[in-house]
Amino acid sequence: MHLNTLPRDWDVVIAGAGVAGAVIAYRLACRGLRVLLAEKAAWPRNKACGGCLNAATLRALDHAGLGEVRQLGRPYAQLALASGQRRATLPLPEGRALSRRRLDDWLVRQAMQAGVVFLDSTQVVLRPADTQSGCRRVLLRQRQVQCTVSARLVIGGDGLGSRLLREDAPDELHVADGSRIGVGTTLDEAPAFYTSGRIHMACAAPGYVGLVRVESNRLNIGAALDPDWIKRCGGPVEAVKGVLRQVGFPSWGALDEADWHGTPQLTRRRTRLGSERVLILGDAAGYVEPFTGEGMGWAVAGAAALEPLALEAVFAWRPALVERWTARHARVIRARQRGCQGVAAALRRPRLLQATLPWLDAVPASVAPLTAWLNRDYPCNRREAQ
Repeated sequence: MHLNTLPRDWDVVIAGAGVAGAVIAYRLACRGLRVLLAEKAAWPRNKACGGCLNAATLRALDHAGLGEVRQLGRPYAQLALASGQRRATLPLPEGRALSRRRLDDWLVRQAMQAGVVFLDSTQVVLRPADTQSGCRRVLLRQRQVQCTVSARLVIGGDGLGSRLLREDAPDELHVADGSRIGVGTTLDEAPAFYTSGRIHMACAAPGYVGLVRVESNRLNIGAALDPDWIKRCGGPVEAVKGVLRQVGFPSWGALDEADWHGTPQLTRRRTRLGSERVLILGDAAGYVEPFTGEGMGWAVAGAAALEPLALEAVFAWRPALVERWTARHARVIRARQRGCQGVAAALRRPRLLQATLPWLDAVPASVAPLTAWLNRDYPCNRREAQ
């Protein structure tokens, strides 16, 4: 749809068509709302990501009515963890591995089938708030064309680099000291060493690299690396290859020719998740280094937790909804993120990890409590989320 013919009044305008934005768009459209989903990138697009939907995320998608995602990608049920010359193969609850390009495009298509209007290559900019108007005006920019529309609610799901609240709340985003940067790509060909059905994870002092087979037997690579290490290596490709070399994983020529994507620093939080008729969701609301697909689980669970508040906001906005959403997000998502921060802290201590790996390899069932905790159900219904 062209901006010149776009309706000017909406129940909800959503900035960002990643997992969080697409899922909340789908759910609100299923509730009968008029939803506009805008994505600043040309579509479909690639994105740096580990490419894993773990068991908890799959169940959350089932609950959201998006369980057919299980037909996509490839199953995995093992983690091959390496640090130094030590290795361990650990069982995982079965998940699905697929590229973010494939996943996000599928989710957007489900949203469109539910009635969502989708615009790519479109930037969303908040106009100054007017508490008397009963709506929030937003400017949509699409190449050289722009227009202003109104929404009863604006949802910001525009990722780690979100700038939606840069005017409303410029000082409420806090990036953690020492936060790593994410880099990733998906390759058509890779060594047979990287077998299907398992996540291969190389852990070293400057970061970790995860590799997993996705749709069409392609290899998805997602890494979290220290910025100084990337600089010292001369760029993300050599930084990834350096970590692989440290654990004896093979690297190959296609890495140099790949289309690599990066992220801002990963670990960040917001103290307040919204402003006048605006609520923030997904990575834009706060993030930490994930481990085996937790990031996408947070996005899906966050959409489920936001849904009842979003409905309330559309029909009867109150400023207290921002505080209620901030508190609910902390209960549903932040507790999970703190757990992953603990895992990430362990991965930053390679000597400890190397000492532990032989025991883990000999007694793989010893990690069952941790993997069960990471894959426990999200509180996807309203009553639990409250």
